[in-house]
Amino acid sequence: MKFIGIIPARFKSSRFPGKPLAQICGRPMIWWVYRQAYQVEELDEIYVATDDDRIAQECRRWDIPVLMTSKEHETGSDRVAEAARITDGDVYINIQGDEPTIEPEMIREVMRIFGDGEVLFATLKREITDEEEMRAPSTVKVVTDEKGNALYFSRSPIPSNLKGKERARIFRHVGIYGYRREFLLRFAELPPSELEIGEGIEPLRALERGYPIRVAETKYDSIGVDLPEHIEKAEQFIREKEGKE
Repeated sequence: MKFIGIIPARFKSSRFPGKPLAQICGRPMIWWVYRQAYQVEELDEIYVATDDDRIAQECRRWDIPVLMTSKEHETGSDRVAEAARITDGDVYINIQGDEPTIEPEMIREVMRIFGDGEVLFATLKREITDEEEMRAPSTVKVVTDEKGNALYFSRSPIPSNLKGKERARIFRHVGIYGYRREFLLRFAELPPSELEIGEGIEPLRALERGYPIRVAETKYDSIGVDLPEHIEKAEQFIREKEGKE
């Protein structure tokens, strides 16, 4: 089975324009994401998929393989799907371009899910213990069945834990995805679904149409850079980690 890692990266961002090129400890954020992914020897190929010449030029400067893709894509999955059409892989791992501290083991965890030949679409979850995070709309929550298939994703706390003294665990969805190639190309052709639009959560497009999503639990976490003020937190994390190694 051939695994290909794709890091979608666009210059335009309503909250943080030019984010992939933001400097973190003297190097662009996209370099840090690629470096983490490069540590996963099980990935046969890794590419940055972008629609912007500035990002492409910076990638070439750092010897990062890059694919030019359309400016019309609305989501990262759409960009990964275009990359899949021009490359030859069995499973594609969508590695978020704003996760400069992603643990390589998280990528491996998603890859291992495809040991089950029935899996078409896979992702991760991590338990939430902080009450504020549980209630934050910015945190996407997920509930799964006993096999690990997603039942629903929401920005509201699920389960609600409104009744009983025994609280059910609440899990945060971790935004790294894996897709079998044939499913990814099919998924990208589907229009956004009602639930996806209502929640603002892309995987609901698959769930609403009956496609299962396998979700594995991870103990790892990473720092997402959504706003310029998150850069300092990422730099601090990197400096502390680099100092220990």
